Amino acid sequence: MSAVEQVGPKAQGDGRGGERGRLVLSMDLRASRTPSPELRRWVRAALYREDEDCVEKVWLVLAELTADGHGWSPVEVRIWRSMAPSTVRIEVEDACREMPVPGISRWGGTRGFGLVLVDGLARRWGVDVHSAGRTVWADLG
Repeated sequence: MSAVEQVGPKAQGDGRGGERGRLVLSMDLRASRTPSPELRRWVRAALYREDEDCVEKVWLVLAELTADGHGWSPVEVRIWRSMAPSTVRIEVEDACREMPVPGISRWGGTRGFGLVLVDGLARRWGVDVHSAGRTVWADLG
């Protein structure tokens, strides 16, 4: 059974993180066009209290969600950290409004397995569709 779920309108935080936890990294990729190694350093710095396995899993999921395989460039990346229970949430926002399907690529062939990887690493994940596009998110424990 897949962990995919479509949830309602994008949640608005109170600046302190609410149920998602505390915002530890937020990057607008439209302006920065941050290269992958630099983004990886930012993730490591933001999650300096987490063990190396957690940081690597977060990086793998983030790399997969920001890959331009769907034809839509990521707009914004956010990482939240919650203390109870210990959870890291990754959110990637883009301008697409299509629901992704794990294991299926509109390009065909051997593509389309990124969300299968996300599904295996994340405790749960889903998509929030909103007026500006969508936010694909994943919670890792």
